[in-house]
Amino acid sequence: MDKFEQKMQELVREGLSEDEVKKKFLDEMGDECICPDCPMFNQCAKEKYEGLYCLLGKSECTLEEDDCICPECEVVEDLDLKYDLYCIKGSEKELRQ
Repeated sequence: MDKFEQKMQELVREGLSEDEVKKKFLDEMGDECICPDCPMFNQCAKEKYEGLYCLLGKSECTLEEDDCICPECEVVEDLDLKYDLYCIKGSEKELRQ
């Protein structure tokens, strides 16, 4: 079991709702998020305060695929995430299903 799976199991044991899980991720890892520095992050994403796509899910905005910086992110490293382009493809959890 990798770090991401361990973290998800921990949150399930706490009995958190999906919204509470998202808030917890934002509180714990929001400062490490590099999504706003990504070439794909646009004005729409900025106006909707999006980010942390790897944990919260894909963007509601239309994003043009460009150089992905997900592999450089501390969140990706800290949780041993396997995927990238989360802003277009969806969260790590969604991509693992």
